Amino acid sequence: MSAAEVQASFKRCELTGDFAETFYSIFLDASDDIAPLFANTDFRKQRALLRGTVFMMVMKDVDDARANGHFVKVGESHSSGRLDIKPELYEVWLDSLCATVKKLDPEWTEALETQWWQKMRPAIALITSMY
Repeated sequence: MSAAEVQASFKRCELTGDFAETFYSIFLDASDDIAPLFANTDFRKQRALLRGTVFMMVMKDVDDARANGHFVKVGESHSSGRLDIKPELYEVWLDSLCATVKKLDPEWTEALETQWWQKMRPAIALITSMY
């Protein structure tokens, strides 16, 4: 897996200026369980949080101290005792993320999709372990 290829892909997506907006339009329609979770969400803030988290997932590994701390905070806030984001919804999240990248990255390939999945998995595993 080439982290550099995923990083370059994310940068191409960010250049469109529509990354977070596109993601949420896909994600909110991906499952009936998702939209209610965002009923009282400030999407301006939420889009910034998404970009920051995806940036951290793309640019760092979970063993990086700063990244690890970030993912632990996300995991704690999404745990059963707080926002109660069920672990299975992260598969929908990742499917939606890849659908977003596929839509925005002109260099999208199936091999790149596999690389995205592989790059995201460790952080998602850490986040869901906090549930």
